[in-house]
Amino acid sequence: MERQLSALSDAGFSGPIYQDTMTRADVRQRRADVLTARAALLRPTARKTQETIIVTTIRVLALNSGPDLLGALKAAAERGATVRALAEDLEIPPNAGIDELSAASTAWDTARRQSQTAAARMKGNAIAASMAAERRAKAVAIARPLWALPSEDIPNAEIERRAGISITTLYRALGPRTVAQKSARQKMEKKNG
Repeated sequence: MERQLSALSDAGFSGPIYQDTMTRADVRQRRADVLTARAALLRPTARKTQETIIVTTIRVLALNSGPDLLGALKAAAERGATVRALAEDLEIPPNAGIDELSAASTAWDTARRQSQTAAARMKGNAIAASMAAERRAKAVAIARPLWALPSEDIPNAEIERRAGISITTLYRALGPRTVAQKSARQKMEKKNG
């Protein structure tokens, strides 16, 4: 709900907000009767003014892409309202034709699929990032002792090959090689001196 309110605010929306909360059981059972705020939003009116109903995604307007979505769009049309879905950049005017209604239905199905896989995608991205960081840390650990050695003994390309990551990444992780080499020389001189 917070993301939806934030999206409406970002879009510059400042009108009344209608919110329905459904339990998982309500969603599974497709209980449209619990959508009391939606019913209030789409109730018939005798006003002749044009209005726009803004939703963050077409998916929040209906329980399915078929009868419930078409019923909600019909009720909006009877009010003379245009429905604008922000996430899909979709606008369905009161006189919408079959192409616009079909696009709305397709957008609803797409939004459903995306929401069903969103948590898994986020988890997968987090795991992939963690694994990449771990691989990078191991590679840097391999390169660290070699980084301070003289370039004529072990060139950058050889360190890159042994560590398995690019010189650019090594510079980011370990700093300039000349600094590491100078520090190593000073330590050696101090030890021998």
